Amino acid sequence: MKTAVNELSVLVADDSVTQRMHAQSICSELGLQNIHGAVDGRDALKILLDHSVDVALIDLEMPIMDGVELLRNIAQEKCVKSVIILSAKDPILIASVGTMAEADGLHVLGTFQKPLQRDLLETSLLRYVRELKTADVSEPAPQSDVTVIDFCNALDAGEITLAYQPKLTVQGLILRGVEALARWKHPQKGIISPGVFIPLAERHGLIDTLTRELLVVAFKQKREWQKFGLRFHLAFNLSPLSLADSGLSDWLFDLAQQYDIPPEEITLEVTENALLGELACAIRTLARLRLKGFNVAIDDYGTGFANAQQLSRVPATELKIDRSLIHQVSTRPQQGTILASTVDLAKNLKLITVAEGVETLEDYKVLVELGVDQVQGFYFSKPLFPDDLLEWIKTGLSKTRRQVHGK
Repeated sequence: MKTAVNELSVLVADDSVTQRMHAQSICSELGLQNIHGAVDGRDALKILLDHSVDVALIDLEMPIMDGVELLRNIAQEKCVKSVIILSAKDPILIASVGTMAEADGLHVLGTFQKPLQRDLLETSLLRYVRELKTADVSEPAPQSDVTVIDFCNALDAGEITLAYQPKLTVQGLILRGVEALARWKHPQKGIISPGVFIPLAERHGLIDTLTRELLVVAFKQKREWQKFGLRFHLAFNLSPLSLADSGLSDWLFDLAQQYDIPPEEITLEVTENALLGELACAIRTLARLRLKGFNVAIDDYGTGFANAQQLSRVPATELKIDRSLIHQVSTRPQQGTILASTVDLAKNLKLITVAEGVETLEDYKVLVELGVDQVQGFYFSKPLFPDDLLEWIKTGLSKTRRQVHGK
């Protein structure tokens, strides 16, 4: 943990001694030293008024003053900067209270079911450090007009689905695979960006539910493609939080068997920032996935702070180079030098290289010269829904080849 996180002051308000001690123990494990405990809302409010507290973990079911009333008092008194809401009740109820708290001007770092999970707390505290330490936290953070209630309803209604972006070999432009990308088709608001709802799911402890539901959608779709004789690979993004799911690798293997899909045709993508948290936990999950035959890709490489030593520890098969290193590389020599060294690093680590976000023929030609293995991006195709992808395979792919080769 970073020093900035270690220095945070935290209050845990929970009338259950067991749950309170559990949460305080996790705080201690994360290196926090300034930890307060409160047995009910009134006790918590007194502590908050007497001490400077950065983050308050608040249970909703407490005697004398429950969590809902405590949150309202906190909003009125402005006596804590951010809150995490906890309860044993269902996620939608907890999320509703979170929406209420945000409407009252509080910064809600997360709404989670008890017992509190270490990875969720660590991620929330890191978010606090990154987003709030440089901002005026007396002002509520701007909120999307999409709420977690909307998200839960969308999950139930099947509005969240997948689009697929082709991945082509640099040599010959052969379809090697597709990357599954989450899309929310809202009946009134149209397509909602995953940049909005993925953080929402992570913040409210719903990312594992979303991940498993979309993996089922992806595997069903791959089985349909197999019926047409299409055996290209399927890539799927995993949230860093999903790496803490100890049952994920077994569940994925069972799912692959259920849909008759060879694990070696599936690639699980994780961002390099996933390596900056609980590295041992992340490697444990990734190693089990590799042992079961799945491929592992480090996604968005070049946007975080992972180094060669960290990469060498990860059981990856593929390195996906972020768009920031690809875009306009043909006109930026220094960027080209960095890209070349990245490709060399991947080759030395025996990783397949994939360039993301390719938008021009000129940039593609640089990738050919550098010996990149695969490409994806709008120059070749945007993410497509299944029927559109089949049409692109029939006509769009050959058109792309003619465009590239000038024939």
